[in-house]
Amino acid sequence: MLDKIIPYTTVEGFQYLIKFTQFSKKHLPETFTLPIVDITIEAMESPRQTNNGKTLFHFSSTIQKFIDENNIVLYFYCSNDPITKNKKRQDISDAQFRSNLFCKMFEKQNLDNNFICENIIIRDPNNGDHHIHLISRLENETEIKIIINDGLPYFENK
Repeated sequence: MLDKIIPYTTVEGFQYLIKFTQFSKKHLPETFTLPIVDITIEAMESPRQTNNGKTLFHFSSTIQKFIDENNIVLYFYCSNDPITKNKKRQDISDAQFRSNLFCKMFEKQNLDNNFICENIIIRDPNNGDHHIHLISRLENETEIKIIINDGLPYFENK
């Protein structure tokens, strides 16, 4: 099983759990050959804390290390829970802000360009758009495309 919980405390004293949880194969389409692992970054205190670049770098390097050690596809859902944004970003949803931040954080970590990070937006006029990322080694790009083509109905109803 690929389930793993990694605690992390920032230099400011904020505590997080970085959780990796494998999706059950029985709930996924048979066309998916690689394990899919959900990643959650959970704040142990108020989600309104502000983090610096060092914290974001730690998150992204932990994610990259997990992918290096496991041939998987990571699934990352950007929640719409409140988050502190600067004044220039007030016009976008909290989910989109997280998605943009996650993309930038991952791009800076992926200097060798040996990973793929596919951003999927599921339009939802009632509750706001949903932002999902699928991340894997570049060699698994075909698997990512299969998941997008065969799996969106599954992820839309998750």
